[in-house]
Amino acid sequence: MEKSDPAMKLYKSMRLWEFPGQYVLEPTDGSSASSLAISRLDGSMNLIDEIPQCDTLRVPKIRTVYGVVGMLKLLAGKFYSIIRCA
Repeated sequence: MEKSDPAMKLYKSMRLWEFPGQYVLEPTDGSSASSLAISRLDGSMNLIDEIPQCDTLRVPKIRTVYGVVGMLKLLAGKFYSIIRCA
């Protein structure tokens, strides 16, 4: 049996943090896996080990999401399509 690569793991749900300059998708399975940060300015993505600190003036929205469908580039900016089931 092959060992699975932890970088290729699928998650049943994630926590979406909506910061003014970025979105952060944090795995919620209890592992210490990296989170995915997506820039709201240019759409660049990278893995981060810690969630950025929140200031008391602009508390981020936090939601449970079940996947990322994709990204659309619109004339007025970018729109990220994130699956959210209630």
